[in-house]
Amino acid sequence: MIKVLLAPAMALIVLASGCASGPGTGPQPPIAQAAQAAQAEDLADFEKAGLLVKQRKPAEGLQVLDGLIGRFEARYRDSKARIYSARTQAESLHYMVQAANDRRSAIDVGPTWSHAEYLKGYALVELQRIPDARRALERAIELAPANAQFRSELGHTYQIDKSWTKALEVFTEAERATAFSLDDERVRHQTRALRGQGFALIEMGRLEEAEARYRRCLALDANDQVAQMELRLIESLRARGRMTLPGRPTPL
Repeated sequence: MIKVLLAPAMALIVLASGCASGPGTGPQPPIAQAAQAAQAEDLADFEKAGLLVKQRKPAEGLQVLDGLIGRFEARYRDSKARIYSARTQAESLHYMVQAANDRRSAIDVGPTWSHAEYLKGYALVELQRIPDARRALERAIELAPANAQFRSELGHTYQIDKSWTKALEVFTEAERATAFSLDDERVRHQTRALRGQGFALIEMGRLEEAEARYRRCLALDANDQVAQMELRLIESLRARGRMTLPGRPTPL
């Protein structure tokens, strides 16, 4: 299992160990050995890029990620199947069932590719290259549509652009995707998505709806300080007869 702790907006990336298993105990045929070597190289580059981004070196991290993503693109360029990059077996099964219902062939290549696209999007946000970041995050979501963390980071790019209607839409999709979050991360992903919705709703002047989102956050996590702060802001806006407060920073 690889864990890369990044800045707060990104939170913790965990690549499930079941999707990144080591070599077996018996002799491996040359094709299997080559595949294992490629997987090890992919994971090493992902970890290297994650550490660079954590060290506030997003440009250097991007160089590593572009090479990693390029290898995945070349590896599967000729594939006729729908490609997914799932994190868990439950998520993978969801994609396979969905593809079967659509009468399409599909393969799951493991979590590294989608997480590399996500990390690239995060690094590009750090570099304030928002349109490029959005494209990388959309690609991550294409590979892993049920990943709530990816969708919330995409929602953040719309917060930056003050595209409140789109931000609300994406954070609502992120909340739905938390059904596939790991048990120990589900509440964090749910509150992140709800806070994104609440922030957009405040900016749209829909204070009652925003308040409901933040109260749902507190029902999930009574110590959610951002939700507490935003509820105080809503009360302040009401007391002053205002609906919005221009120019405030976007909380996470």
